[in-house]
Amino acid sequence: MLSFIVPAYNEESLIGRTLEALNRAGRAIDEPYEIIVADDASSDRTADKAEAGGARVIRVDRRQIAATRNAGAQEA
Repeated sequence: MLSFIVPAYNEESLIGRTLEALNRAGRAIDEPYEIIVADDASSDRTADKAEAGGARVIRVDRRQIAATRNAGAQEA
Protein backbone atom coordinates (compact mmCIF):
# COMPACT_ATOMS: atom_id res chain seq x y z
CA MET A 1 0.00 0.00 0.00
CA LEU A 2 1.19 3.49 -0.85
CA SER A 3 0.88 6.02 1.95
CA PHE A 4 0.71 9.74 1.31
CA ILE A 5 1.76 11.59 4.47
CA VAL A 6 0.68 15.23 4.75
CA PRO A 7 2.02 17.24 7.70
CA ALA A 8 -0.37 20.13 8.28
CA TYR A 9 -0.70 23.17 10.49
CA ASN A 10 -3.63 25.53 9.93
CA GLU A 11 -4.13 24.45 6.33
CA GLU A 12 -7.92 24.75 6.30
CA SER A 13 -7.91 26.81 3.12
CA LEU A 14 -5.65 24.44 1.13
CA ILE A 15 -6.12 20.93 2.49
CA GLY A 16 -9.14 20.19 0.30
CA ARG A 17 -7.29 20.85 -2.95
CA THR A 18 -4.26 18.96 -1.68
CA LEU A 19 -6.37 15.89 -0.93
CA GLU A 20 -8.11 16.11 -4.30
CA ALA A 21 -4.72 16.08 -6.06
CA LEU A 22 -3.47 13.16 -3.97
CA ASN A 23 -6.64 11.18 -4.65
CA ARG A 24 -6.25 11.78 -8.39
CA ALA A 25 -2.65 10.58 -8.22
CA GLY A 26 -3.61 7.54 -6.15
CA ARG A 27 -6.36 6.53 -8.54
CA ALA A 28 -4.04 7.01 -11.52
CA ILE A 29 -1.53 4.44 -10.28
CA ASP A 30 -4.29 1.88 -9.74
CA GLU A 31 -2.76 0.59 -6.50
CA PRO A 32 -4.10 0.64 -2.96
CA TYR A 33 -3.27 3.89 -1.18
CA GLU A 34 -4.07 5.87 1.91
CA ILE A 35 -3.76 9.50 2.87
CA ILE A 36 -2.68 10.35 6.39
CA VAL A 37 -2.84 13.95 7.54
CA ALA A 38 -0.67 14.62 10.57
CA ASP A 39 -2.44 17.63 12.05
CA ASP A 40 0.13 19.50 14.13
CA ALA A 41 -2.00 21.33 16.71
CA SER A 42 -3.98 23.35 14.17
CA SER A 43 -6.31 25.96 15.59
CA ASP A 44 -8.56 25.98 12.53
CA ARG A 45 -10.67 23.28 10.85
CA THR A 46 -7.80 21.49 9.10
CA ALA A 47 -8.58 18.13 10.72
CA ASP A 48 -12.31 18.34 9.98
CA LYS A 49 -11.72 19.19 6.33
CA ALA A 50 -9.10 16.45 5.99
CA GLU A 51 -11.50 13.85 7.38
CA ALA A 52 -14.24 15.10 5.08
CA GLY A 53 -11.79 14.69 2.20
CA GLY A 54 -11.26 11.04 3.04
CA ALA A 55 -7.95 11.28 4.89
CA ARG A 56 -7.12 9.53 8.11
CA VAL A 57 -6.12 12.22 10.59
CA ILE A 58 -3.70 11.83 13.44
CA ARG A 59 -3.27 14.64 15.88
CA VAL A 60 0.19 15.58 17.06
CA ASP A 61 1.64 18.52 18.95
CA ARG A 62 5.23 18.67 17.77
CA ARG A 63 5.45 22.06 16.03
CA GLN A 64 8.32 20.74 13.94
CA ILE A 65 7.59 19.61 10.40
CA ALA A 66 10.05 16.69 10.34
CA ALA A 67 8.72 15.28 13.61
CA THR A 68 5.15 15.73 12.43
CA ARG A 69 5.90 13.99 9.11
CA ASN A 70 7.63 11.16 10.96
CA ALA A 71 4.61 10.72 13.26
CA GLY A 72 2.47 10.33 10.15
CA ALA A 73 4.90 7.81 8.65
CA GLN A 74 4.92 5.81 11.87
CA GLU A 75 1.11 5.66 11.72
CA ALA A 76 1.31 4.30 8.17
